[in-house]
Amino acid sequence: MKHKFQSACASALLVCAALPSLAQNVDHTDQAQDVDRYGHALILDEQGWLYIDRNKRPILRPFIFDNGPDYYEEGLARFVENGKMGFHNEALHVVVPAQYDFVFPFKDGVARAGTNCTQNREAEHSYMICQQWETLRNPMRPVPAH
Repeated sequence: MKHKFQSACASALLVCAALPSLAQNVDHTDQAQDVDRYGHALILDEQGWLYIDRNKRPILRPFIFDNGPDYYEEGLARFVENGKMGFHNEALHVVVPAQYDFVFPFKDGVARAGTNCTQNREAEHSYMICQQWETLRNPMRPVPAH
């Protein structure tokens, strides 16, 4: 079960690995999609998907899952920066810095984060094997009282 879960989630990492870090001088000539309530738009530039602000400045690159930006789980979605992964909220504020090789989405207040990872491929699927796994607590959820 663990292997299948890693295979399913990590196959999206192939797309992520192709996305380089945010460039300082990005050409934003492509048409932006609808602007969200925070004034952000998602565009497709020469490096992949990118969130920009009203002034067309780059904000962050979403982790790509199911052919689009990662889904929000428990108020957070994954993003990629300098080859590492972290989490952002709907306002595109970084909540967990990009310091992990791979992260799973939050579920029941926790997420698994891996470091020292290698990507393995079997036919059309790939999966991550990480030397270390850490359990992250969702910082947007209140800490349960003991």
